[in-house]
Amino acid sequence: MATKTLYFTGIENNWHVSYYFMTQAGYDYTVTLSDKDTGYIYYTWSKPYDPSGAPHSTANIILYTGSSGNLICTVDCPQSTRLEFDMGNSDITANGGKITLGKTYTAAFEDYGGSIDFNDLFVSIAGWKFYE
Repeated sequence: MATKTLYFTGIENNWHVSYYFMTQAGYDYTVTLSDKDTGYIYYTWSKPYDPSGAPHSTANIILYTGSSGNLICTVDCPQSTRLEFDMGNSDITANGGKITLGKTYTAAFEDYGGSIDFNDLFVSIAGWKFYE
């Protein structure tokens, strides 16, 4: 089994976090959003083995209530012995970049189950300050 953990260190306490997970790989995947320190699980998504390569996805929003910098995403792929990803992030800003309102992260995964194309799993997270 291959497992990787993404660290969303820019996500702060009391932020709304939107997530989108998509795979077109045949392998099983389990993707979990949780708090690194407490282990509290915000969401778990499981995609069963599907050799057709048909896309599977899920999306929703959580209110992150853990300590700032502790939101993580754990990706498990039981059939893979090697799992790699490329991740980027950016700030959501206002006033010409003077005010940071949130943070985005995107990651593309390769499970080495066929061609090497980093399109086996896609994780997208956007977090922004919660205003009442």
